Amino acid sequence: MLSWFSPEWRFYPPVSDGSQFWTDQLWRREYRLQSYAIGNSWRVVCPRGTRRASGTEQECLAEFNRLAGDVVDEGPSEHIAILLHGLIRTRRCMRKLERAIVQSGISTVIRFDYASTRQAISADAAALRRLIEGLPAVATLSFVGHSMGNIVLRRAIGDLQSAGDPRGVLPRMHRVVMLGPPNNGAAIARLLAKLKLFGLVVGEGGLELGPNWQTLLPKLAIPPCPFAIVAGDLSHFRIRNPLVGQSSDLLVSIDEARLEGAAEFVVLPVAHSTLMTDHRAVEFVTTFLNQPIGPIVAAAPN
Repeated sequence: MLSWFSPEWRFYPPVSDGSQFWTDQLWRREYRLQSYAIGNSWRVVCPRGTRRASGTEQECLAEFNRLAGDVVDEGPSEHIAILLHGLIRTRRCMRKLERAIVQSGISTVIRFDYASTRQAISADAAALRRLIEGLPAVATLSFVGHSMGNIVLRRAIGDLQSAGDPRGVLPRMHRVVMLGPPNNGAAIARLLAKLKLFGLVVGEGGLELGPNWQTLLPKLAIPPCPFAIVAGDLSHFRIRNPLVGQSSDLLVSIDEARLEGAAEFVVLPVAHSTLMTDHRAVEFVTTFLNQPIGPIVAAAPN
């Protein structure tokens, strides 16, 4: 029998389910290889949310491979949905959406966590690309982003296009749903950036949505698959943010959310911070993701 004093005893400390300092780099069987935003620290997190290893990238990668095992390719019938949270948020805010997507029939859902306020969008996109390229090589991929998560995805797609997509990710993209995406930058970020405190809070990534948007824009791509946009508009309730515009979800305006080529553009009377949990938005997401390859069938929520 093991005791607290036994040399065989191992204590694996729990980690917070999402933070502003750790970024997922690889995902396999719910094990996650993560990097720290400051310095060169790495760790491995198990499905139960405990830290199983920490150290250098090479050390943690070896332990990750040992614990998670080899990649098993189940073929194109395997459908993986990847969820991306927004600025200052964490993977925790995507739990309800994850449960709904699993219940809809997509069994593998990854809540991608990234240090949104501690690094540039290019670093977030590089981590997302690495995670995607580490998944089964022929699996079908869908994405759901909230707010800045959509910009991270668009940057990752642009990087894949520039690099020639060596792992063949782009042809396997099935559907994308953008919730409250600042596809044309964010006026509120441009205005608040005049306050130095804003930059300290949101970091380089947040500033790229505002005053540095024009530098970022050429590196963003349009999804190469059918994609839908769900925007919030509270103007019907006479609730407006003077820093954003007449029709908005209080943080992103209707016009800022638009992107050429969208298969559907849905507007709901929902605030920006609750777009990923609103039952109408969640129902729309699950319906859209589960549509077969072919013409888009309208999936407007009730």
